[in-house]
Amino acid sequence: MRSVVVSLIGRPNVGKSSLFNRLLRKNQKALTYDLPGVTRDRHYGIMATGGHGKFESEDLILVDTGGFYPDEIEESNQKNKKSHFEPFFNVMREQAQTAINESDMILFVVDVREGLLPFDRVICDHLRRQKKPFWLIVNKYDTDAQQGSEMEFFSMGLNTEEMILTSAEHNRGIEEIRQRLCEFSFFHREKISQESLNNASTPDHEVVASVSIIGAPNVGKSTLLNQLLGANRALVSDIAGTTIDPIEGYFNLDFGPQVQILKEQQNEFYQHNLDLLEDYQRHLQASTVDEQVDQIFGDEEEIGEEGEALDEQVQVQEEVIPIDGIRSIKIVDTAGIRKSRLIQDDVESQSIYRSLRSITDSDVVIYMVDSTKGITHQDRRLLDVALEKGKSVVICLNKIDLMQEVMQDKEKKKEWVGDLRYKVPWLEFCELIPLSALKGSHLKSLKRVLIQTILIRNEKIPTSRLNKAIETLVNRNPVTIAGTRGAKLKVKYASQVKSDPPTIMLFTNKSKGIPENFRKYLVNGIRREFSLINTPVHLVFRTTSDMKRNLTKKDRLSYQELT
Repeated sequence: MRSVVVSLIGRPNVGKSSLFNRLLRKNQKALTYDLPGVTRDRHYGIMATGGHGKFESEDLILVDTGGFYPDEIEESNQKNKKSHFEPFFNVMREQAQTAINESDMILFVVDVREGLLPFDRVICDHLRRQKKPFWLIVNKYDTDAQQGSEMEFFSMGLNTEEMILTSAEHNRGIEEIRQRLCEFSFFHREKISQESLNNASTPDHEVVASVSIIGAPNVGKSTLLNQLLGANRALVSDIAGTTIDPIEGYFNLDFGPQVQILKEQQNEFYQHNLDLLEDYQRHLQASTVDEQVDQIFGDEEEIGEEGEALDEQVQVQEEVIPIDGIRSIKIVDTAGIRKSRLIQDDVESQSIYRSLRSITDSDVVIYMVDSTKGITHQDRRLLDVALEKGKSVVICLNKIDLMQEVMQDKEKKKEWVGDLRYKVPWLEFCELIPLSALKGSHLKSLKRVLIQTILIRNEKIPTSRLNKAIETLVNRNPVTIAGTRGAKLKVKYASQVKSDPPTIMLFTNKSKGIPENFRKYLVNGIRREFSLINTPVHLVFRTTSDMKRNLTKKDRLSYQELT
C-alpha cells in the first residue's frame, strides 16, 4: 500500500515552501524568498509524522507546489519584479493541478497578514469542485497579538476543525499539523488506492547511485529529466531560467548479473585492503627494501591467487543465487549555471549555489550541451569542477534534431565531433552522447552508458593485475623526481583502497616531487588498461617512511575517512 499524499496549495508567496521545509525538518529542501513565483515545479519529500497517542508514526509523501491561480492569467507588460515571474504562472497552474489530482489531502495555505483575498475564495471553490478533502492553513500567524485576524477566513464556509493557525517562520502550529496528518493517515489508509503514483517521487528498488543533470540555462535539462522519469515532474519552458530549485526523482536501470559489483562486499573490500597495508607495514619493519620487493613481486602466482579469491567468490555466488538486476537511480535536475557577471538577482544566485551543491552530492554528472552552440568556455569550467570533485561525467549533446543536415552527412558529423573533442582534449575518456531530449531519441544509449559508468565507478581492480600494469607503465617511461639529484621513481606496490571513484595507493621510494605530467600518464595508462571510461582515477603516493609507524586507532579512523 502506498503512502498518503499531501499537497501544499495556495497563492504565490504565502509561505508554502517554508511550511514544506518545516514539516520535513529540512531547512534547505525548497528555496524560499520573499518574492512571488520562486517555487515553480512540484517538489516531493518523505515526511515522518511522529507518534501521537495511540497512533504510530506514519511516513507521508509531502508535495510543495508553485503559486496556484485556477484561471489563466494574462501576462503583464509592466517592467517590475513581478513581471519577471508572470510568464510561468500559467504553466505553474498545471503543476499545481497535477498535485491536486494525485493528493489524498490538501493543505490550502493562506497569508493571515494579507487577509482573505478574492483569489483565496477562487482557489477554495476550485478545491471543493475537485471533491478533495482540505484544511485551511492560516500561515504567518507569528504572535498572539494577531488573535482574531483569522476570523474573516470562516466566511469561506469552513469550521474550526478545518482550520490550523501556523507560523512556518517561527515553528508555530507545525506539530499540530503533524499530529492531525498522523490521524488522517491512520483512518484513511484503507481507502488509498493500491496503485503506485506515476510521479517517480520515491524509489522502487535499492538506490545505488545519484545522478545530477548540469548545464547552462535552456539546454534541455528538465526535458531530459521528464523523459527519464516517464512523468512530467519538471516544468518545461522556452524561457531560460525556468528551473530554480533542484528537482529530484527516481528511475530504474537493469544492471543484470553485474549488479553484484554495486557496493556489495564493500566492507570486506576495505578490510581486505587494510589487511594488505598492515602486512606491508610488517614487511617494512622486518626486512630490507630489496627483500620487500622480492616478497611482493617474487611470487606472482601467489599474489594472483590472493587477488582473484574475491572474484571466485562472486562467481560462485552468481551461480547459486538468482539475481534481480534492477536498481533505482536518484536523478536531480538543476538550475542552469551562467557566468557570475550575468547573474541577475539573489534568487538566481541561490539556485546556482544549489546546482553546484548537487554536483557535490552526486556520483555521476550528466552534462548537457546545446549541440547547436557547441561546448563553451563556461561548459569547460563546469566540467572541470565535476571532475575535481571526483564525479563521473557523461556529456550529452542535446537538440541534435535541429542539426539534421550535419547528422545525415557522415563527413560533416565526423568533423563536428572532432571539433568538440578538440575543445576538451583532456576529456577524451568521457563519452559524447548525441540525443534529442524533446523527441526522446537515443535515450537507450544514455541509459546503457549510465549503467556502464556506475559499474565502472564501483569496480574493484584485482591487485595482481594492477601491479603488473603499473610496473609496465613505470618501466616504459622512467621519470626523475625533482629535488632528488637524479633519483628515479620506483613503485614497490599498488593497491586500490576505495572505489566510487577508483582510488589507488602506490607505495613508492618518493612521494614528493613527482611531475604532474607523469601522474596524468599513470592515470591515463590505468584508465586504458582497465577501461575506466567517464570516471576520474585518483592516485595516492606513500613512501617507506610514511608506512613505518604503527596503524594506531587514529590511523585506522583516518583510513576509514579516506575510504
